[in-house]
Amino acid sequence: MSRLGRPDRHGADPTGPEADDQVVRQYRYLLRTAPVDALEHVLVEALEVIGPDARQVVLTTVQAHLLTGAHLRSDDITALAHLCAAGERQRPGALTGTLPATTLHALAREAINSEAAFGLFGGYAAWDGSDPEPPPEHDDSEYGQRWHASLHTRDGNAPGMNGAFGGT
Repeated sequence: MSRLGRPDRHGADPTGPEADDQVVRQYRYLLRTAPVDALEHVLVEALEVIGPDARQVVLTTVQAHLLTGAHLRSDDITALAHLCAAGERQRPGALTGTLPATTLHALAREAINSEAAFGLFGGYAAWDGSDPEPPPEHDDSEYGQRWHASLHTRDGNAPGMNGAFGGT
């Protein structure tokens, strides 16, 4: 059936597992492509609708897998939405891969049906479904050493300082 309640051309049931997979895929698309502020609005609307029990599951998952939000309560919807959006942007799949299926599907369904999501699906048909590469690991072993060394000339003065700090 289509979203309008009419049978679709394939006769698929919109509440079956195929529909859930499509809902989660559309939600993942939003997570990967929507501007962060728009994504936060989408998540606020979705978190309001899914109810306090499901919000508690989302909060517990955020606390366990993103190691943040220890001070939050499940009714701190705006802050929870911010953490969800930031967490998925920094580590794609951090929440979508760890939320229980029923909670993920409820959140995804409400997110893609929210008013704030309207207009955010441009390009969805061409999306290959892949997650972006995670950012490279940062090596702090030489924190600032090369940068600091490049600022100084052989005589110990910073370029352009003409000995202003004790050099000749």
